[in-house]
Amino acid sequence: MMCSDEMKAPKLNLLEKGQSLVELGVSLVLLLIILAGIVDLGRAVIVHFILQDAAEEGILYGTSFPTDCNQITMRIRDNLNMGFIKSSVNVSIKIEDDSGHYASCYSIPNAQVYSGKLMQIELQNNFTLTMPFLGTFVGGQVIPIDVQSTGMVLRPPPP
Repeated sequence: MMCSDEMKAPKLNLLEKGQSLVELGVSLVLLLIILAGIVDLGRAVIVHFILQDAAEEGILYGTSFPTDCNQITMRIRDNLNMGFIKSSVNVSIKIEDDSGHYASCYSIPNAQVYSGKLMQIELQNNFTLTMPFLGTFVGGQVIPIDVQSTGMVLRPPPP
């Protein structure tokens, strides 16, 4: 049978007294960096979804009213949630012309905009990371987010 002195936990060396605290400190810092990176990348995904939704709203309106470029742009900008998107968003609206190339919505003649032509909306935004260490892994503190949506013009051809 063991006596009570043998059942006691072994005494720690003087050099090992703070080891657990140091291990906790190092691992906690690493876990917090990983958690902050996950939150930052999650914000980038949300911004991508917001941009995609805004582009699809522009296509939805633009396929019915393809020559109303200002109103299409307003629909896109109204659909952007500026709480998440801090920087400006570049909007590009293009419509397929008779030669099969894409021309700007503002410069294409109205006679070339009719049913069956494709409309393309592209939104570009630069997402800034808040986590400084994450930029070394993704190639910089700014992630360019480009979203593209395509739809077919529904209005009938001109007479």
